[in-house]
Amino acid sequence: MTIGGKIISLFPLFYLVTVLSWLFKMFWHFEFYDFLILPVIIYLFPLILHRIHFLFFPFDEGHWILSEKKYNPWWASHMFQFPFIACPWIESLIHFIPGLYSVWLRAWGSKIGKGVFWTPRVEVIDRGLIEVGDYAVFGHITALCSHMVAEIEGKPSLVIKKIRIGDKAFIGADSQLGPGAEVPSRTILKVKTRLFWRGEWK
Repeated sequence: MTIGGKIISLFPLFYLVTVLSWLFKMFWHFEFYDFLILPVIIYLFPLILHRIHFLFFPFDEGHWILSEKKYNPWWASHMFQFPFIACPWIESLIHFIPGLYSVWLRAWGSKIGKGVFWTPRVEVIDRGLIEVGDYAVFGHITALCSHMVAEIEGKPSLVIKKIRIGDKAFIGADSQLGPGAEVPSRTILKVKTRLFWRGEWK
């Protein structure tokens, strides 16, 4: 891992310290605006850093050989999302406001259609790497992950491939969609479906 990657790895700890410090400040010297700033720190702070980083270090589908000493921008994005992966209940609160979770994913870079229904326990690991059509439905504890480690030319590599879901598709409960998964429009996936791209990684 490069020096930049090691520095970015410290973000989850920095985030935790920042949130706890603000809560401590609220406890000892509360002011009304504290309630406004707290959600900014919890939700917008990682998102804004992700967007700024993406401006300078954009990335898309592809693969990176893990043994190479080369900066991987996906790793930074993963670290900025780490708090919501480690504590999914934080992100679950967004579901209380209809439509806000779709807005949240769009802010991270995903393409989300209108009228998409997300159950509160849906887990999206790579928030900027999915494409969802209009009126798709996601069942209980569905998981979407657009990355994996695979062997390419005999070398362990990080593979990134977007998940694409068509209009009015229904994703059954407890389904897991991996990198490269494609669900055509109006498709109904059964409960506990496991789906990912089965072609060759290049």
